[in-house]
Amino acid sequence: MFLAAGLALAGDPAIEYPECYRTATPADLEGAKGAHKAATQFYERADYDRAIQYWKDAYQLDCTAHPVLINIANAYEKKGDRAEAITALETYLARTPDASDAQTIRDKIQNLRNSIRPAPTPTASESASAPVPPPPVPTVSAVPSHTVEVPPPQPPHGYTPWIATGAGVVTLLVGGILTSSGFADISAAEESCPTRINCEPDVADQGNQGRTNATVGGVLLGLGAAGVAGGLIWELGFNQPRSPSGLLAPAAGLRVAPVAGPGTAGIGVSGRF
Repeated sequence: MFLAAGLALAGDPAIEYPECYRTATPADLEGAKGAHKAATQFYERADYDRAIQYWKDAYQLDCTAHPVLINIANAYEKKGDRAEAITALETYLARTPDASDAQTIRDKIQNLRNSIRPAPTPTASESASAPVPPPPVPTVSAVPSHTVEVPPPQPPHGYTPWIATGAGVVTLLVGGILTSSGFADISAAEESCPTRINCEPDVADQGNQGRTNATVGGVLLGLGAAGVAGGLIWELGFNQPRSPSGLLAPAAGLRVAPVAGPGTAGIGVSGRF
């Protein structure tokens, strides 16, 4: 029905291209050639309306030049007016039924008819059977990972070994001072009273005090050395930080050696960390 209505709107061949039975004069032929040349130029410039008008003028001047109808159909097709193109081609077939290109023109007419035929409306069953697209799959956003910082391992005995070592160092210093001053007093007393017999009371007191200081200083040196050695051994050997697995960290190397010299006594401690 739509196709019939569309064709009804197209021009009537009898009106658009009226038949004529007259013979074109030389002037008509020259005019037709000029109109055809102008139409060709407008066609090449894509000015299809003016090209169609000049070709129609040429066909009116020489109504035996039926191939002009094919040019008009091509211009209508370029313009997008397929119904008018069909009218021009059907007029060509009606007036040249024995043309060598008749079958080609029929095929072209059929193609134009198919191109203007409306698309079929989908039925209810086709609409119901149309596949429903699946809903979009929700994407799972990645949860940001939080890095748990493990606190550094702590020594099991804290700073107590270092306190003991510091106390030992202080004791060593005090012992060294007392020992040095004690030996100095003893030397001064011996110079004042070399025989150590019937010495002046103050000289005797100086010598006795020197011996006391030297003795106390020696004891403090021993205690201080023991405190330093014990603190270092405690720290380096038994106070290493524990790893996360609960094991002690590798123990550092410890080396203890006695140290002796004029006016000094003690031990030397060296560690490898």
